[in-house]
Amino acid sequence: MEAQKLSFFLLLLFSAALPPPSLISAKELCNFNDKKVLFQIMEGFGTDFGWKVNSFYIRYDPDLKSTIPSVIANLPYQEILEFHKLPNLVGTIPESITKLKHLSFLWIWWTNVTGFSDFISKIPSLTYINLSFNNLTGTIPPSLSVLDNVNYVDLSRNKLTGPIPESFGSFKLGSNFYLIQSHNELSGSIPESLTKLTLQNFNVSFNKLCGQIPQGGSLQLNNTEYEYLHNECLCGSPLPACK
Repeated sequence: MEAQKLSFFLLLLFSAALPPPSLISAKELCNFNDKKVLFQIMEGFGTDFGWKVNSFYIRYDPDLKSTIPSVIANLPYQEILEFHKLPNLVGTIPESITKLKHLSFLWIWWTNVTGFSDFISKIPSLTYINLSFNNLTGTIPPSLSVLDNVNYVDLSRNKLTGPIPESFGSFKLGSNFYLIQSHNELSGSIPESLTKLTLQNFNVSFNKLCGQIPQGGSLQLNNTEYEYLHNECLCGSPLPACK
């Protein structure tokens, strides 16, 4: 597809290093006038700083029909990777993104991406994971909790099955944590371990969960019954008492 049909924005940062060869092909996709201005800026500073791509976005393009290419990992300085409102983006998330050692924000939402793998836990720099409004299937990888810097996980509006991992109570940044898993097909009970987290937002509504909601922590403090509604047989505060 021609470059002008990809509604993406590359945020270019200058550094003292010359661009790695892996970035040359991406550079050639820049709008001609934009690229010209970038070189003018470097000339204005009086030296050749080189450049890095630290953010990659593709948004709001219903005509884009593709999978996420594995070569996305050839932009090694990315801190933000976002695919949004791309109804014809299909396939799985490529494992190659584990090469992105600086990646902090992973936003893949409102697409038709499928599958879910635990290799995301191999990106220790992640702080924010939003994989909502996709077609993700399978169980939630317990290994996500090894990500020491994460404090936001949104897996809502998918087709995920199985239990909420007990390990989720061990997220290191458990203060002001966002854990959103609504509108899936999750089953089992809510793990007692989640009482260890200080949850700013917790939502498991519209699933198949059952049993008593663990008491303590912030499972009641910062949540209303709305965050637990439309499950199979959840009970206990903030829902009606168990019988």
